[in-house]
Amino acid sequence: MYSQNTDEDFCQYFIKNLKEKPLKCINSSKLKNDEVIYQFFKWSAFKEDYLIRIEKNRNIKTIVKKKIYKSVYNQETGEYQESRSEVLKEKKLTDNQFNRFSSLIRKYNFWQKADYKVEPLCSDGGILVYAIRKDQYLEIDNDNCSPSSEYLNQLYQELVTLFNF
Repeated sequence: MYSQNTDEDFCQYFIKNLKEKPLKCINSSKLKNDEVIYQFFKWSAFKEDYLIRIEKNRNIKTIVKKKIYKSVYNQETGEYQESRSEVLKEKKLTDNQFNRFSSLIRKYNFWQKADYKVEPLCSDGGILVYAIRKDQYLEIDNDNCSPSSEYLNQLYQELVTLFNF
């Protein structure tokens, strides 16, 4: 999904192109105990890319779904179009909705997956998750060729089902 070389480039890409907080670039020790952010990317080299962000900041809980448009070069006009994102859905979550999501995270022992690795079978896409809370940052991914029974594929499918995406 992202091919730049430095953390600074990575941070700027998230801010400028995706209009998202670059979780990798946030000092997790500065977060409050009731703050948590999850970014679930479903990406593909040949299909459309999507982001689902679920965030809790004190008493406010939100969910956002975005479509991510890849950068393209128009051979007819010679124009280069930067990657960008479009908000498809954004809403506040009720306590009940957020609690159901939190139960899903606990069910999959999400925060204990710091060493989760999937040997790539192909490189044309997959699921990439960034998450941050007080004193903890997590980044895990799989690939498109992972079986449907693979951990992130199951978690993502349940997430989509939970929020009717």
